[in-house]
Amino acid sequence: MEHFDKLFYWHGIADSYYNYRGDLVTVPFENKLNIISAMGVDTSDPEKTAQDAYRLDVAPWQQWLLDFSVSYQGPEQVFFLQVEPDALELEFTFALHQDGECVATGTLVPAHFAEVGDYAFEGVRYSRRAIPVPNVPLGYHSLSVSCGGKTQTACYAVAPSKAYVSPALQNGERVLGIIVQLYTLSSSRNWGIGDFTDLAFLIRKSAALGVQMIGLNPLHALLEPVADNCSPYSPSDRRFNNPLYIDPEQESDFRLDIKNFAQELELLRKASNVPYGPLAKLKYACFRQMFEVFCQVELGSNSPRDQAFQLFVETQGAALEDFCIYQVAQELNLVAPWEDEEAKAAFIAEHRQKAQFHAYLQWLADKQLAACQQLATSLGMGLGLMRDLAVGANGSGSEVSSHLDLFCREAAVGAPPDPLAEQGQNWGLPPMDPASLRLSRFSHFITLLRTNMAHCGALRIDHAMSLLRLWWCPPGTTADHGAYVYYPFHELMALLKLESHLNRCMVIGEDMGVVPPELRQALYDGDIFTNKLFYFEKDPQGQFKHPDHYEPHSLAMVTNHDVPTLTAWWNGQDLLLRQELKLYPPEVNLGDLQAGRRYEKSQLLNWLIFLGFSLPGEFEAVLDGPLSWDLCALILKGANRCRSQLFVVQLEDLELLDTPVNVPGTCFEYPNWQRKLAKPLEAVFADAQVGQLLRDLVADRAAS
Repeated sequence: MEHFDKLFYWHGIADSYYNYRGDLVTVPFENKLNIISAMGVDTSDPEKTAQDAYRLDVAPWQQWLLDFSVSYQGPEQVFFLQVEPDALELEFTFALHQDGECVATGTLVPAHFAEVGDYAFEGVRYSRRAIPVPNVPLGYHSLSVSCGGKTQTACYAVAPSKAYVSPALQNGERVLGIIVQLYTLSSSRNWGIGDFTDLAFLIRKSAALGVQMIGLNPLHALLEPVADNCSPYSPSDRRFNNPLYIDPEQESDFRLDIKNFAQELELLRKASNVPYGPLAKLKYACFRQMFEVFCQVELGSNSPRDQAFQLFVETQGAALEDFCIYQVAQELNLVAPWEDEEAKAAFIAEHRQKAQFHAYLQWLADKQLAACQQLATSLGMGLGLMRDLAVGANGSGSEVSSHLDLFCREAAVGAPPDPLAEQGQNWGLPPMDPASLRLSRFSHFITLLRTNMAHCGALRIDHAMSLLRLWWCPPGTTADHGAYVYYPFHELMALLKLESHLNRCMVIGEDMGVVPPELRQALYDGDIFTNKLFYFEKDPQGQFKHPDHYEPHSLAMVTNHDVPTLTAWWNGQDLLLRQELKLYPPEVNLGDLQAGRRYEKSQLLNWLIFLGFSLPGEFEAVLDGPLSWDLCALILKGANRCRSQLFVVQLEDLELLDTPVNVPGTCFEYPNWQRKLAKPLEAVFADAQVGQLLRDLVADRAAS
């Protein structure tokens, strides 16, 4: 059992947790055993179990340096040196290098420094000493220590104590943003899906009204066929973008006469849901013709565009190569050669042009997204784009398939039992193994941050609890047979803050639901903004929270993609839809839910009156009537008064749209992630009421 306890500890598997009622729940040994087996640990052989425990528990103490360590910058900055008793009085030298330049050197005798940990194994007591290296620059360093002709080298990251905060918010300013699912945008010119040109239009119109930020859904590359895998929160690869957001007509390689398929485009535009199948077929046919032009005119010519493409491929490196290999293998119905480097090189050589095609699409997507952020900042937007990083990726996709040593495809991320899901929730996304994350020196986590912090002023981290822990669901059983798995929180938080500064990108941690207090405190202390949803922001008595009681360092919103639109909530259409989709347990009564909603609505009206607003009619008439534009505007104005420095309005609510883009808890019952906005962008911003409301919200934020 001792070896198992060590394995559970180093793989982060918790012995217990507090459930939604606040009761302490002890995790059965069988649950923990199933999860560690899903991590690929062979528990059937006692000798192998002991070896695995040794590798994780003892071996790190038998080397001078941890393979990867982090420290916060400042006068008390240290690195850790681990030595046997015989080495305590020996003289060591150390050196720190950053980008090839030496930033610190010194000599030391371990016994002269404070002991911060120890470990006894087979009669030997190993000692960990804290070695001061004050004010080493931020970033990643190579740390080497030498003694008696022996040298060890490790990676040493120096992070700031707080995440980056945009100058637009550093003096307590309160700004307004708009959030939207990019694919839902309708316009008179797109190809049936919102694209980067639509985003540029939205930026121009919003900036002219004083809006400072546009929040987007995850733009991640999706699994093929996209028609069956359109959720931006279950992508193929979070490091790369969905090519369907590219506007082909913006590129010089586009040589087609659009009149030849104008009728087809018109049908795609008029569809109420994004027609992923036919639009992907049309766009990819166009993309392939564009790539042929690029190969003929630009590739290998050393032209500015060729140089830009080659630089992009070089900068993206092995990650882009792996992604392109995966895409080609999918097209040819082959298994991508991830493990064998020779086979991988042969595959690339044989299918070079096919792989280059997918690199070309990623280059175009990156270029058009970058242009949108540049446009936003040039028009005076303090933040510009806010991107979104999904909590995981599809187990069959590129990201997981190319990192089988890191992801555990036998398990899935989910949630423990609660009143609405007695057997817990299984989200179907394979989690990363904390032990493998450490052994890989966090390289994949760093890459995820860098690629998603590109071309934006802020990054929202979906399900920020993943920095601390995730609920793992073992294979072959329900989620209630799972357990929490803890992650190296200290390192992940430090790296998040470091990459935030290196990329000049603010961080918003989505922290809704049951959140451990230590996570919320760490987010607050680290200048990582939290996420507040109006529907759920209530005081202990169940009343809507006063705007003054919102946390300033937060992103507040009335609605988002996981809750009903304001119109659907007010009119109760979300309740009827869930009833129609048979999502309620048998014991739930629709009439009780509707009565509860009416009470919430009355609370909301009283909240507006308390804030000094005049209702657009008599109380009872407003309460029992449909949501009008005037009432919608009042609710948004009331919520806009919150102390949160960031307040965003969902574009759906400015259209009084009542159909959801996503119904949580459904997969095939409802066409999630497909519903378009009802009006073209041109019509939305031509509406004088919309323009005036946004100007009023901006002015109210600036005045208070």
